[in-house]
Amino acid sequence: MSKTFKAKLMSLSFSGLLLLTACNNPQLPAIDQSGTNTLSETSETLSEDANNLRRGSGTQIIALGDSITAGFGIGPQAAYPNLLSQTLDLPIVNQGRSGDTTEAALNRLQQDVIEADPWLVIVGLGGNDYLRQVPPAQTEANLRQIVTRLQQAGAIVVILGMDISSFNSGYEGLYQRVANDTQAHLIPGILEGLNDPRYLYDQIHPNQAGQRILADRIAEGLQPLLQDATLPPNLSN
Repeated sequence: MSKTFKAKLMSLSFSGLLLLTACNNPQLPAIDQSGTNTLSETSETLSEDANNLRRGSGTQIIALGDSITAGFGIGPQAAYPNLLSQTLDLPIVNQGRSGDTTEAALNRLQQDVIEADPWLVIVGLGGNDYLRQVPPAQTEANLRQIVTRLQQAGAIVVILGMDISSFNSGYEGLYQRVANDTQAHLIPGILEGLNDPRYLYDQIHPNQAGQRILADRIAEGLQPLLQDATLPPNLSN
């Protein structure tokens, strides 16, 4: 693990989920970063048994997702994968694609992620499934298959918990179940409070400030995992 790292240690439709949240909570207070203590406690518990944690297989960190990951409206340089890469002092490949459902991401998984020799994959999907009325059971099955295939390829998988259950009770516990059953590492509630206009690019997509918050939350959620993981040689130097 590098000295620097130790020291620092969605398509329109998907991002429309943020707008829907704003309509239900029109006067959210400023985001309280102290609330991330619960996030790190949860992540620390889950990281203890993360699949492939010390296997050290693969060479790349890859972010797989939709327009949130892709940085719709502000570009990939301002999206959370690039900001997270700067924070951790580790290279991260951005494989976000606007409009992706879990099925679409599953269909391109082999070519875009597995063939790129992943060591760790951050998966942020599900919002487009909700807005396109994909049955939650199908979303869960797709997500489970994505995680399983990545783990079979030797990668550590990190799941970003999207806040969807308040709109459709069928999503209640979906991300937690997949994480528990597959021994993936879950970072819950990453979109909490990001419906505030201060953090939106166009009343729908996260702006640079919103992406910065995402990157910080994910960095904190990754800390217990990365502290225990065996990094491949190309990332540890």
